[in-house]
Amino acid sequence: MKKKLLLVTILSFILVLAACSGGSDDEQSASGDAEYLIRLPHIVTTDHPAHEAAVNFKEEVEKLSDGRIEVQIFPNGELYGSDREIIEALQLNNVEMSLVGTPSLGNFDERFYVLDLPFLFEDREAPRKALAGELGEELAKGIEEINLKALGWGYDGFRHTLNSKHPIEKLEDFKGLKMRVQESELQESIFNALGANASPLAYGELYSALQQNIYDGMDSPFSIIDSGKFYEVQDYLSLTSHQYSGLIILMSLDFFNELPEDLQDAVVTASKNIEEEYYQMVDESEDTLLEELKEKMEVNEISPEEREKFVEAVQPVYEQFRDVVGEDLIELAKSANE
Repeated sequence: MKKKLLLVTILSFILVLAACSGGSDDEQSASGDAEYLIRLPHIVTTDHPAHEAAVNFKEEVEKLSDGRIEVQIFPNGELYGSDREIIEALQLNNVEMSLVGTPSLGNFDERFYVLDLPFLFEDREAPRKALAGELGEELAKGIEEINLKALGWGYDGFRHTLNSKHPIEKLEDFKGLKMRVQESELQESIFNALGANASPLAYGELYSALQQNIYDGMDSPFSIIDSGKFYEVQDYLSLTSHQYSGLIILMSLDFFNELPEDLQDAVVTASKNIEEEYYQMVDESEDTLLEELKEKMEVNEISPEEREKFVEAVQPVYEQFRDVVGEDLIELAKSANE
């Protein structure tokens, strides 16, 4: 009798543990009628446009698939602390989908460095035009060789320079600044060419590194400055517009190929729709965010004369990466300015 009572007690305890470990909806395995589970981690906060785009994708693809696909979203670096780790997980099919910054893809396919070349695009319409055309097709086709599927593009705005020391008004102001850059060899080369001391750091570690003065500065589009609250640890924002800040909607190619054709169509359609929504969200928020940031930081523009000096200073970066990227892709990108 005592043994039976002990067995019942143990079983009851196990059931209680199972119930308590159920977790949130995003952490559950595919529910009831869902045949396929898409886990979608990203590194930004839940008030960033990329998260809103992910939520819109979830709603649309679950509707288009009649519930045969379930999407779980893991924001704020919950599963992986950097875009690079997410891309590696996608290649291994450990997760199925994400929205990641294009600079990190240069570590996997060097041709993607074309999008990061400094002062390449003259306005926000140029990269969209390029990626909707032959340049986007070439880049998307190439990454299928490394088990990635490009489903769409996004844009977080142009990148600007932040630091805690002084405004960046002239080229000499970069000298000696300890700058955090993304995990991108090209971006490191840009800031070193400008005169700073640049080194990479994962996004998830960035706020505390700035808070502890391990770095003097960083670069970022307005949306990341705002959602990451970097105005709390950086005093100066200089509108350098030195680099396009791109986003790509990625899926594991293995997973995409496992889907039946009708569900592939649902994934592609939902992705293209959030691509359009993402551009619109960023366009609407940029002007508003700049005005808000002016109330929290000292903001300055760069004169045309000094900007030309910046452009001249980074020309060695073009020489360094010309053979890596390919002259043809550089010209395709530049032609979008016309």
